[in-house]
Amino acid sequence: MKISTKKNNSGGLYVLGSLYPYVTGGMEIFNYYFLNYRLNKSSDDIYYLGENRTDNTNGYFVPIKRRWPIRLIYPIQFFIAVFKLRSYLDYAYLCYAEQSWIIPYFHSLTLRFFKIPYIITIHWGKEPAWKFRYPFIYYFRHAHAVIGVSEPICTSFKKVIPDQDFIYIPPIIPFQDATGEKSLLKKNLGYSDKDKILLFVGSLKPMKNPDKIIEAFRIIGQPFLISNDIRLIFAGNGEMENELRKRVEKYELGEFIRFVGLVSREIIPVYYKASDFYVISSDYEGTSLSLMEAMFNKLAIIASDAPGINRMLRHEQNALLYETKNIEQLAETFKRVFTDPSLAITLSERVYEDYKSQYSYPSMIEKYETLFSAI
Repeated sequence: MKISTKKNNSGGLYVLGSLYPYVTGGMEIFNYYFLNYRLNKSSDDIYYLGENRTDNTNGYFVPIKRRWPIRLIYPIQFFIAVFKLRSYLDYAYLCYAEQSWIIPYFHSLTLRFFKIPYIITIHWGKEPAWKFRYPFIYYFRHAHAVIGVSEPICTSFKKVIPDQDFIYIPPIIPFQDATGEKSLLKKNLGYSDKDKILLFVGSLKPMKNPDKIIEAFRIIGQPFLISNDIRLIFAGNGEMENELRKRVEKYELGEFIRFVGLVSREIIPVYYKASDFYVISSDYEGTSLSLMEAMFNKLAIIASDAPGINRMLRHEQNALLYETKNIEQLAETFKRVFTDPSLAITLSERVYEDYKSQYSYPSMIEKYETLFSAI
């Protein structure tokens, strides 16, 4: 571990867990871009702790090896790392997702022992249901500031810890607009200009409900899909992929549905710009990066009426929402937007305007920098 030999600047320890591209969830992607921004732009001496070094050569990497049992070994590794760096650190920045109480509790105990104030960002989209509450409440109550990536997250955690303040800051990354005309991008992906592409971006796992999308296509039927030139792209991988492929084969939908696997951040803008519609079918979300990127790319959006999503989208105004897990309603919603070009255009224009008015990368960075400066 390389350590700064000078103490001219503030020193910060960033405890972010796994990073993109080693893990491709929304939190990991956000942390990758946020850390890189801080490494490139901040005057602070930044130390980041984790299993993998980022591709940025700035800052100081603090390696942690995954050893079992993690819940017991990791706190010891964390304590040793902070002990070595204690003279260089003025603050710590941590992320919270679903995890054992041992991890956040020992984060807090260690940092408080060395008198290092810390800031937390909550990426966990569900309301906390802790069986053993004290360690979690201790962790949050002793934080200098607690950030939630969505308003529902702030609200749900406030119910559990009423005397704690939660600050809403959306987790934005610097989205890129793919170069080239839509028709050319479609051709490059193997589609014709007349094909209407529906895009799904995310992990293929149960809480994302990708199987419900395939079932809705089954209900719609091949004649409708053919006559309206509909194509569906699943961009992502996960535990349900084999099951989903079997469904597609069983329903003879291979002509209409394509699995492209995990798409890198460098390439994914091409898929967004080549697409016409976007679907998000999750049971819940924080503030979804993939959804924000669909808004940024001016796509007509079909979405589940689920916590986190229905705070970003409004039915009949900037998107079409359907009752989560209601496959028949989802199928009817698809048919409606696929056959009404004026509706699709209206929804896409409105959602893009909402993106511009509500989500700003410079504004998000400014809010974080204000908190770091205050600490």
